[in-house]
Amino acid sequence: MPNNYWSVERYRLAFVVGFGFVLAWLTPYPFPIMVLILLGYIGWMLHKLYQLQRWLTNGQKPEEMPDSDGAWEQIAYLFHKSQQKSAERKQRQKELLRRFDNVLSVLPDAAILLDADNHIQWANKSAAKLLNIINATDRGKRIDTLLRNPDLHKLLEENSERKVTFPAPRNSNLTLRARLLPLQGGSRVLSVRDISEGIQLQKTRKAFIANASHELRTPLTVLTGYIELFEQDPDLPEYLRSPLQQSREQAARMQQIISDMLALSRLESQEITPLMGNRVNVPVMLENSIQAIRDTLASDTHRLETQIEPDLCVCGSEKDINSVITNLLANAVKHTPAGTTIRIRWESTEDGQACLSVTDNGLGIPEKHLPHLTERFYRVDEGRSRASGGTGLGLAIVKHVIQWHNGKLTITSKPGNTEFKACFPAKRVLD
Repeated sequence: MPNNYWSVERYRLAFVVGFGFVLAWLTPYPFPIMVLILLGYIGWMLHKLYQLQRWLTNGQKPEEMPDSDGAWEQIAYLFHKSQQKSAERKQRQKELLRRFDNVLSVLPDAAILLDADNHIQWANKSAAKLLNIINATDRGKRIDTLLRNPDLHKLLEENSERKVTFPAPRNSNLTLRARLLPLQGGSRVLSVRDISEGIQLQKTRKAFIANASHELRTPLTVLTGYIELFEQDPDLPEYLRSPLQQSREQAARMQQIISDMLALSRLESQEITPLMGNRVNVPVMLENSIQAIRDTLASDTHRLETQIEPDLCVCGSEKDINSVITNLLANAVKHTPAGTTIRIRWESTEDGQACLSVTDNGLGIPEKHLPHLTERFYRVDEGRSRASGGTGLGLAIVKHVIQWHNGKLTITSKPGNTEFKACFPAKRVLD
């Protein structure tokens, strides 16, 4: 117990003081005798302190621990115990780090630890395979001097968690996707994954859809021609007119699906952002499309209100922008009940963007469906969507066109107010 150790020190001090008083009493010089005895005690204490300091400096080896009793023994023992715990803790940490390093080393994704200035602090084995970054030789180097890719450099400068895709430096046939993960203290982990297999599967799927769609167009055209020929026959029995009409409508719907699939396949295959393109007179296109909708789909059923800036034009693909307008207007009419008011606005924003918003006061779309509306063939109401003649590809086309033009599509909805808003960036806006 600590009190026992200090009892030894108290007894020792009492013995020294008592012995000093007795010796001083027996000699004619009591004061000098007491001073010498106390100085001797202090010298002994300093010697013990020196031994402890030297033992601590030399690494606290157990065989060199100062031999003493009292508080000095307790102090030396506590230091020795603390050293043992520290050594055990370091050993456990070293073992954990070794296991962690082994786990990261076998991961297929490259993991690179960076400091705040993009210096490499650690890299796993996959980093050598995918990026040719070797932990033993490249530690301490700046990663932007080893990987010369503008998209990756921009990611490092922005310090964001978005994903960038770039070709592998060692094999241009491989496609890599990088993501930056922040850590405490300004450090970051650059995670890089090989997505070549997924890209290849995606290309194969797109090629299959495109080829299948092309192959289906010819037989559908032939079928539609024969159906129209039968309908024009004056001797056609009355009971066959309705089936032939339904067949023609379904054939037309299938042709529309094929056309949309080909358009979507074309947009998805265009991985590079287009040039600025031509001047697109969006106000004129809107007026023409709105008038066509009024004369057909929205005739006597919907009320269309417009607010269009007459001189607001953009640069881009006229065909694709027209498909955005057509799909957004057609969706607003097809998927809202009769009597709905639809507001179409084409206007510039404070930050210079040009936005097309189509708003209706219909029933609204449940929130759980909003993230999936731009997926292929996704339908909120399966029965009503098929009855309205929709293909389920319109919003997917809109999303790809807007992304291809560096813009953004946002969808918000609540009962009585649903808005589809497609914005083009300021760099594409023309006054």
